[in-house]
Amino acid sequence: MMSLHLPSTFQFIQSYLPANTKGLGITTLSKRNFFQSIGDFFAEKSGKKRVSYVAVGDDFITQLHFQGESLIAEKTIQLAQLDHFYVSEGQTPDGIIHHLSCDATVIVSAKKMEDHHIKILPCLLGENASNVQAIQSIQWAQESKKALTEILKGWPAQIQERKARIAAEEAAALKAAEENA
Repeated sequence: MMSLHLPSTFQFIQSYLPANTKGLGITTLSKRNFFQSIGDFFAEKSGKKRVSYVAVGDDFITQLHFQGESLIAEKTIQLAQLDHFYVSEGQTPDGIIHHLSCDATVIVSAKKMEDHHIKILPCLLGENASNVQAIQSIQWAQESKKALTEILKGWPAQIQERKARIAAEEAAALKAAEENA
């Protein structure tokens, strides 16, 4: 695995990343209401664009939403919270940008689940690419994408193993209770 040493372009995000972050990508911006959109418009005019990043570790995905270099929102999904996880590779309609599409079902409580869709793109897109010209930065972005792809592709099997282990423990407890009754 690569060590997450960020190129200078992304140093501002380093202090916000969770410990053990192994890969970093950009995600689509979260939905905003009308008033937030107006604020975004004026913030963009002053050079403070909204950008959302995804940090991936062995057991978490954290979305970090920035306005310029200021963190405005953060959300983490832990592997242990997942009931279901599916990851697939795809590309934009023009075929230029490769991305990961992740669908996660988070267990909120015994009776409630939440579905999340996260599209993860390399850190070399659009406005963000304007000051990322160095070959090292491009290589870093590719290594980061490779690391987070390897991690996320292993999650479905880990979830199934955890579910099987829990089911076996529950079956053993039920059997023990029946034998003691």
